[in-house]
Amino acid sequence: MVESALHGFLKVVGKAFLMNQGCFLVDTEVSLSRFGQTRLHDLDGHHVIDVCGVGERFKKVRGRPNGEGPGGYEVAENVLRGVEVKVSRSDFRNGFVCTGCNYNYLLTPMRLVAPWEVPRGVGLVEYNRHKFDVELAEEGRLSFRGLRVVKNPSFRSIGRHQVDSATSFMIRRSMAEGLEDALGELRQAEQDLASGSEKRI
Repeated sequence: MVESALHGFLKVVGKAFLMNQGCFLVDTEVSLSRFGQTRLHDLDGHHVIDVCGVGERFKKVRGRPNGEGPGGYEVAENVLRGVEVKVSRSDFRNGFVCTGCNYNYLLTPMRLVAPWEVPRGVGLVEYNRHKFDVELAEEGRLSFRGLRVVKNPSFRSIGRHQVDSATSFMIRRSMAEGLEDALGELRQAEQDLASGSEKRI
């Protein structure tokens, strides 16, 4: 199926949205492991998510890092945040990933779906094409206009293997693309060496 221009654009918006949520690794069309997961909803039947990001979540742990005495400290764990893009009612009815990530979002044009139609625990973000604008804020984040979180997602506990699987999928894809860059750089360096234009260090 051919992707519409709006769907492709909203995937890019979804990537930027996840970066703003603190994700340090973001990719599109990520295959998720659904091993051991039960379907949350009739719409929850897919295993490839439009946009997926890996970020951190801090949680309190009892005790002290060295194991002595009472107290507590925070540790970071990697979590998955996912965005599914839907641009039409028929696309919405075809289903999407609802439970593959710790935090699951649905990104749609304004008023495409009502918040009560979105499965429990899934967040809803609406895009307003008439007001949309984005700029870099002073804090090193993006400031969006025309992008509104209508419903926040709930944290969903998923297996560590699911987080690891999605993370390795994104890193392997990135490494494959990086190999082409490395090959080009090697060939250029080889040409420079052969032509005697060695750079002085």
